[in-house]
Amino acid sequence: MSTTTNAAPLLKVTDLVKDYVARGFGRTTSVTHAVKGVSFTLEAGQTYALVGESGSGKTTTGRMICRLEDITSGSVELDGRDYTHDPERVLRQSLRGSVQMVFQDPFSALNPRKTIGAAIEETLRIRGLGSSREERRQLAVAALERVGFSRWHFDRYPHQFSGGQLQRVSVARTLAVRPRLIVLDESVSALDVSIQAQVLNLLQELKSEFSLSYLFITHDLSVVRFMADKVGVLRMGEMVEEGDVSQIFESPESEYTRLLLRSVPIPDPTRRQLV
Repeated sequence: MSTTTNAAPLLKVTDLVKDYVARGFGRTTSVTHAVKGVSFTLEAGQTYALVGESGSGKTTTGRMICRLEDITSGSVELDGRDYTHDPERVLRQSLRGSVQMVFQDPFSALNPRKTIGAAIEETLRIRGLGSSREERRQLAVAALERVGFSRWHFDRYPHQFSGGQLQRVSVARTLAVRPRLIVLDESVSALDVSIQAQVLNLLQELKSEFSLSYLFITHDLSVVRFMADKVGVLRMGEMVEEGDVSQIFESPESEYTRLLLRSVPIPDPTRRQLV
């Protein structure tokens, strides 16, 4: 008689809470409940989208998952291992290489005084990848080439690139450390539609090629429909609905989700809203 063991999801978020406490004159003056008990799971190879309007708590949730924000309560697990309360010295070994974040503004995410090649090399050095500077240079060049650049771009500075190109540089830097999960925080929202499509297609290719998983944080539901397998809808820090992308778009249960879908522009003025 055989026994079947269910493998743990790649990412498991349970009752995640974030409170911001304001203090004055030695006492608490106010508490802002930014995230209120958010839970979801993300399977290996899956793209999970967190959607909601500005202030819904989606970026804060992503930053807590990456441990860039302190967690008030709840837990986050990677491959069944709880890293919620790990100190930074442990996170550097257990999390930083496996979970990476691509931010909304690539200009602020890159040091303007470093070439893009040096920025990728530094990330590799911090992660302990590459036994020599020459090997790290080769790894950095390979990462840049994979996102459409050549070795001739290696010594250029961020101001010499467009926004879409810099976002591809950010993806290359993330890709170089061989993560399993990439958290993308509004990473294409500032790009022109044509450039946005190029970056999204690149992300899809990289996901397949490197067996990546994505947590996609966005307010753009057209991007969600193209990228996501599952969707979680946040409103004022709470998860109001979750489901497969087809279910969310075709038969949403929450009135708030229906309102979000109604806000998506329809390019054909003769078409009626379906929701």
